Parts: sequence; structure tokens; C-alpha cells
Amino acid sequence: MAKEPKHIVKFKELHLKQNERIIAWSEGYIGNAMGKGSDTQHNGVLLVTPERVVFYRKGIMGEVIESIPLKNINSLERQSALMKHTIFIYSSGNEIEFKSFNKEDNEKLVSEIEKAQENSGSSPTKPILSAEPAEPAEPKEDVYEQLKKLGELKELGILNEQEFTEKKAILMSRI
Repeated sequence: MAKEPKHIVKFKELHLKQNERIIAWSEGYIGNAMGKGSDTQHNGVLLVTPERVVFYRKGIMGEVIESIPLKNINSLERQSALMKHTIFIYSSGNEIEFKSFNKEDNEKLVSEIEKAQENSGSSPTKPILSAEPAEPAEPKEDVYEQLKKLGELKELGILNEQEFTEKKAILMSRI
């Protein structure tokens, strides 16, 4: 990854716990460009430690910090459209929608989150394959619909062959 931005430097200085280290990070933003209130756009970094995933932004007038412990993450979702790459991180009572223009950094973030969860024994309970939020229970009929959507995502170029094969295997195991 590139030179550490000011957000990483300040996070290390102010919020990194003793014996905690940053595994991966990417610059990007949360919120929307014309958003208001809690939907205001905040440019910063999404970072992964062995304990948590954190969005952090340090500005002149204050800071924004959103943290989700790895053990609380229910599911991860990745979405790519044109030049924008989005990671959705869902947990009980919290969600981070992180947008970036660097596909490789985002792929590394997702990979490192999954690895860190495996190492801590807190893998997501079920992966999400569509852009809709997680539903409480999945009847078997929905698996066929998800397989169809998965094929469409591959055709649109949103998923590569490897991602398609991995997600397909997961869905097929539910039938």
C-alpha cells in the first residue's frame, strides 16, 4: 500500500490499542457527496486490525470513528461499479459502507478481514451476495434465486471467475 495518510498517523497516535497493529488499510469515504446529517460524506481510511475494522477520519474540527469488532461482523459484501468499489460490513446494530477508487486495496481489505476472523474464530455467519441487506432466514427456494443473481453479477463483470466459483460453492452447499 502507499505512504501512510494523516488519518492513519493520527489513528495510531490517538486510538491504536497497546499490542494492536494495523494489518491493512485503504483510503476512501463513507456517506454521500450531497448527504446531510449522518449521511454526510467523510473522507478517511478503512483499516483492519486483528481485533476490529475501523473507519477513521481526522479533520481540523474533529474526527469520525466507526469501529466494529471482528467477532460482531455478520457478513461482508463487495460491489464494483465503473471506478467505484464499495465494501459493506454488516454487524448487529451497525453497518459501514466504505467506498474507494482502489480495487486492489479493497480486495486486500476484505481478504484481511476474512483472515483475521478465521484467526480469531469469528467468521461471518453467512455471506451476502446481493446488494440488499441480510435477511433473517434463507429458505432453500432463495438459494436458486441467489444462484441466478450470482450468474448475473459474473456476466456484468462485478465478480471475477474465482469469486463466482467460491460464492457458487457456498450456495450449492445450502441445497
